Amino acid sequence: MTYCLGMLCRKGAVFLSDSRTSAGMDNITMRSKMRVFERQRDRVICIASSGNLSLTQATLALIDEDLALSGNDPAREHIMNRTTIYETVRYVGSKVREVEKRDRAALEADGFSFNINLIIGGQIAGFPPEVHLIYPQGNSIHATPDCPFLQIGETKYGKPILDRGFSYETDLRDAVKFGIISIDATMKSNVSVGPPIDILCYETDSLRANMRARLERDDRYLSEITQKWQDGIVKLVNEMPPPEFRPTGSNTAGFATAA
Repeated sequence: MTYCLGMLCRKGAVFLSDSRTSAGMDNITMRSKMRVFERQRDRVICIASSGNLSLTQATLALIDEDLALSGNDPAREHIMNRTTIYETVRYVGSKVREVEKRDRAALEADGFSFNINLIIGGQIAGFPPEVHLIYPQGNSIHATPDCPFLQIGETKYGKPILDRGFSYETDLRDAVKFGIISIDATMKSNVSVGPPIDILCYETDSLRANMRARLERDDRYLSEITQKWQDGIVKLVNEMPPPEFRPTGSNTAGFATAA
């Protein structure tokens, strides 16, 4: 299991992913789930992956293969020569379908599902930043100002904080904090999600992947965010008015309200 998050903001986009992979409780390893493709002043493309590790690695291998062979074949499609982000998403989706044709039958014959999901986003010069989610079938959806974040992997624990606090208007650096808290909540409740946490904070029209971070388990900033978040929740609950139960035998069940 893993957890990856893409967040669309008015001023850019933020991408976060954990690095824990597991094939049972006695086979846990660390592998980065994030890849960043960059050509300064032209485009920045980020891919975060969840699902079967062999499938995500196979998909990325095909993408890398096209890039490597493009020098000898200028007409070859690859991730860095698509005109728009949507065309880039469709290209990556085609690689997912290529892997599906090769591997689905063999996987399902042994009882394994074809499980791969990707978050892909960034910006190409002349167009606004975008964030998309690619399904195992190769099709996609995209984030919007009304629905500004997309998740893959273990999504349920990290969603409430985003629903309550994050919006398209959130400042980029505050969006990073929301994302870290979202991942921290997931790590707290699910041992199959864990650090290092990879982060890309992309600012609109910068066309550079210059705001990146990798937070290890003992990272001081990660520890500070975790502790402040935990202490803040406890403090907020303590500050809330206490429940006042109606007397036993009352006709209406529930709490009493202040006059």
